[in-house]
Amino acid sequence: FAKPDELLDALAVDKRKLVTIVDPHIKKDEGYDVYKKLKNLDFFTKTKGGQQYDGWCWPGTSFYPDFCNPDMRNQWAKFFSLDYYPHNRVDLYTWNDMNEPSVFNGPEVTMPRDNLHKCHTGSYHIEHRDVHNVYGFYHHMATVQGQLERAPNVRPFVLTRSFFAGSHRHGAVWTGDNMAKWSHLARSVPMLVSLCMCGISFSGADVPGFFYDPEPELFNRWHQLGIWYPFYRGHAHLETKRREPWMLGDETTAMIREQVSIRYQMLPTWYTIFAEWAGAGTPILRPLWYHNLDDKKAYEHTDDHFLVGESILVRAVTEVDAKAKRIEVYLPPGEWFDFWDDKAPPRSGGHSISVTLHAGHVPVFVRGGAILFKRMRRRRSAGAMAADPYTIVAYGQQASGHVYIDDGDSHEYHDGAFIYDRLAFDGASLHSEPGPALPAFGLARGMPNTPERHFRVERAVFVGLPRRPVSARLTGAGGEPELLQVTTEAASGNGHTATVKKPTGLLGARWSLDLVF
Repeated sequence: FAKPDELLDALAVDKRKLVTIVDPHIKKDEGYDVYKKLKNLDFFTKTKGGQQYDGWCWPGTSFYPDFCNPDMRNQWAKFFSLDYYPHNRVDLYTWNDMNEPSVFNGPEVTMPRDNLHKCHTGSYHIEHRDVHNVYGFYHHMATVQGQLERAPNVRPFVLTRSFFAGSHRHGAVWTGDNMAKWSHLARSVPMLVSLCMCGISFSGADVPGFFYDPEPELFNRWHQLGIWYPFYRGHAHLETKRREPWMLGDETTAMIREQVSIRYQMLPTWYTIFAEWAGAGTPILRPLWYHNLDDKKAYEHTDDHFLVGESILVRAVTEVDAKAKRIEVYLPPGEWFDFWDDKAPPRSGGHSISVTLHAGHVPVFVRGGAILFKRMRRRRSAGAMAADPYTIVAYGQQASGHVYIDDGDSHEYHDGAFIYDRLAFDGASLHSEPGPALPAFGLARGMPNTPERHFRVERAVFVGLPRRPVSARLTGAGGEPELLQVTTEAASGNGHTATVKKPTGLLGARWSLDLVF
């Protein structure tokens, strides 16, 4: 890029972020300061004979730092300082790729097993075979350290391809170089659910497959599924055809725009689920049996169904069939609502149901008794949504849910600078009150330095009401009740969906929204 500062400034206007690739291999080039520093400090991996090891990767002949050496990691972290890294910003983030490490001309496409590392000892005598699985872990760790040293109160973001137990503490991972094949879409579900169950919840798969060119139906279905991955991104090999949605026509472009918009609208719910993972250890994606081990039928659907949090059920479309008009979805016991159609009657669980296969989205259902949180206004980035009001959606005659809010950038949540509210609906009244402590964060202490407009509630939607409300009133702590207008639409099966617009309640405060029947 000829003018990277202008690029970064333009992105900042829309509150977008840039992530640049920083691989572990270092180009052998005497004019490259990173290479010279690491060579002079004797921080590169060596051959079994004690000579400098070089391998072939993207820059050509490359040397490989000994990331097992804590002194090497400290030096690597210094490379991210604002006065060293060209065009650096406190929110310029990093993608650590190729860090198994990948060596194009090496045995097994990595470095020889008898290469030597110094690690934490005084000499190069530890063989690579003993540390191969943590090489990428330490590369990732050192990069995160660099971002934290660069800006201690700014959260790092470092994506890594190679990871190990404990990598969840450092950042996001993805499942590597998959293929644009239906079988690879299908395998992404058990892979990601397994990672989440092992603690590595911030994970995703390349959409719609890294190698090869996806057929249009695969392209569409993978993006429709991908918006329900914890980490969702498009990625492709340099030799594949261009994959921007508009390359596939107006219909695909409109569909992808709608699906990505849903992803952004659901960010308050996603952020809450992420916070509960970080603060309480609950996985972001879960198998259907997670909340009911006695549900034997749920074990039969682990490869193509999953839960997002506790209450959102996603059914992947894992194969192409031009003649297929319907698809089977297993619903665990309980009441389930169609995420895409809040006028549809609830479905009873405990068995599989047949639903219409929609061209624009995969089947998604919401557990009766759940409350989801959204921001409905379409923006160019999550940062541009920071002051947008919230929409609260309650499913069923009784429902409850939590919402987590913090500044999204700093580490001040460790000192309690966040909101974690519990909202409960009893069939007539929606109550907001402080939620319980998150084990790793403690009790929420609120966000007094953030303008109140960031916590506004724009609307409250009640799905599946058995009666039709005629109005509503909101009562705050010590305030006079405020009469509000309700719009009600009849739903299938004698139910109603009611919307209360512009209630004056704020998240982070106590209030009660009472429906009047």
